[in-house]
Amino acid sequence: MTKSCAIVTGGASGIGAAVCRRITAAGRNVAIFDLNQDAAKELAAEFGDAALAVRGNVLQEDDFAGATDAVLARGWTLDGLVCCAGIPQVPKATADFSLADFNRILESHLSGTYAACRMIGGQMRKSGAGGSIVNLASVVGLAPGPTLAYGPAKAAVINLTQILAVEWARHGIRVNAVAPGWTDTPFLRPAERKGERDLTPIIKATPLGRVLEPAEIAEVIHFLLSPASSAVTGVTIPCDGGFLAGRGWAAYGGFSLDEARP
Repeated sequence: MTKSCAIVTGGASGIGAAVCRRITAAGRNVAIFDLNQDAAKELAAEFGDAALAVRGNVLQEDDFAGATDAVLARGWTLDGLVCCAGIPQVPKATADFSLADFNRILESHLSGTYAACRMIGGQMRKSGAGGSIVNLASVVGLAPGPTLAYGPAKAAVINLTQILAVEWARHGIRVNAVAPGWTDTPFLRPAERKGERDLTPIIKATPLGRVLEPAEIAEVIHFLLSPASSAVTGVTIPCDGGFLAGRGWAAYGGFSLDEARP
């Protein structure tokens, strides 16, 4: 049995859970780091001895220390980290979005990612085993939208990823990011919304003409964790159904993406 282990923050649901399923299917152990301990334990039960559930808050460095201790107590080598944790944001106008609101989102996505990288990357450096870190960015970190804090946080995550990739390359630690488009997770339909979200505008703006599946994002993350991407570091891979490539087409009102599809 392999000793390789990755910690997945926000691993109990959405893209994080899909990542846990993908990497355990490939023979890797996983530590599911999540505030929702019941959900984390339920998911870990799917994987038997290949998983453990760790209650964790990404804004508490002591929780990462505890997760590291739990992994090492199993005799596993901590050589992977996937940062998926974060809270959703409903698009709002600046006048309706306070500084407290802004800081809350920024802390969850940017400070939480930094804390995870700092603590788990520190363990990777200490062990000398190297490893791979994958941060979850977003297309709105590359193409701004009405997400006042979420977009800037994800843009900063992309910048942070590049900084750490250069700093830690000499330690054999690769740091990359994935920028998903709109993906069918609870994040897409925040609890603050009433009823179902109208996904028509999203689908129309996505050349593939659909919302993405968490498993599709997990495949890209698995690639970045694996030796298959051994020469890849400091990059952000969009996994967006063609959204970024197609966003300029809206200016050409006489030629729609619907007409471009077979």
